[in-house]
Amino acid sequence: MPLSSFPEGFRAIVIGVSGAIGGAIAASLEAHPRCAQVIGVGRDTTPSLDLADEASIRACAASLAGSGPFHLIVQAAGVLHGDGFMPEKRLEELEAETMTQVFRINAVGPALVLAHFAPLLDTRRGVLAVLSAKVGSIGDNRLGGWYSYRASKAALNMLV
Repeated sequence: MPLSSFPEGFRAIVIGVSGAIGGAIAASLEAHPRCAQVIGVGRDTTPSLDLADEASIRACAASLAGSGPFHLIVQAAGVLHGDGFMPEKRLEELEAETMTQVFRINAVGPALVLAHFAPLLDTRRGVLAVLSAKVGSIGDNRLGGWYSYRASKAALNMLV
């Protein structure tokens, strides 16, 4: 959907604004002449939002509810690697704790964003966009490795 299809003065939320992709999306929206407001949220913003914490997702949505409605909400946060873990290269590297953490951030968190942020959308022209990854495609699954990430993005694709 092109940004020109949004009304003059459209308002947006970008979740994951501190990351490279979320930051670039927010900057692009801020530069768009039809966009009146961009609110960027993440773990280190006010209000804050942590995809691994449902209470923070709910609280962030509640704190922004009075500022709506929004025409565009972009969920651009996610994780490939983190403190103490990297993408698996072999099946033998799979660990339940790491896989659970990756699923919580890449699939469960965005699903909760859908649940808690959808009511903030403009009822006539609201769009909630969720970024995924090609490696999460079940139909294009020829690459190996990155098992937790790939499976979490495939789960996300089934949710959206």
